[in-house]
Amino acid sequence: MRTFKKIAAIALVAALSLASAMTAIAAANEEKTAYSFTYEKQQVIPGEAADKALEKLGKYNSEHELTNCADSTGKDMSYKYDSFEVITGKVDGKEIMKELTIIKDDVATEEGLKVGDKPADVKRLYPGIKGDLGLYTITLGNTKLIIDCGLNDDKVVAITYSYAASK
Repeated sequence: MRTFKKIAAIALVAALSLASAMTAIAAANEEKTAYSFTYEKQQVIPGEAADKALEKLGKYNSEHELTNCADSTGKDMSYKYDSFEVITGKVDGKEIMKELTIIKDDVATEEGLKVGDKPADVKRLYPGIKGDLGLYTITLGNTKLIIDCGLNDDKVVAITYSYAASK
């Protein structure tokens, strides 16, 4: 009887391990459709409703209105946090989060890139990224990452998540 219990326990552990491994494989195989930013366990995606994004990100330090000369849909708003800035504005009549720019090294992209990292890190974490004069860009779905490595192309100075409207 003891042998049977041991065999049953081993079989149960093996089945649970297999189920856990299958879940991990399924998650790894899920194809990412947009670049998203996670802050304090809250995920925001460029293009989502501005009020929802700001609610998820929590209390900001300051806000101010921006004049957008290139866009006649009205005023954009800037919301400053300790480590990043959020720009909201109207697109197709909806108030959305247009951009989020990381400016300090205490937060990172979901892929692990931080302000202060090297261009080699940018290229390793974002295969296929295009760069010119220290400015790297890559698009995924309706989102774009713009990574500024400064005039000397020596280190990341800012990382911007941007809404990229479908064409």
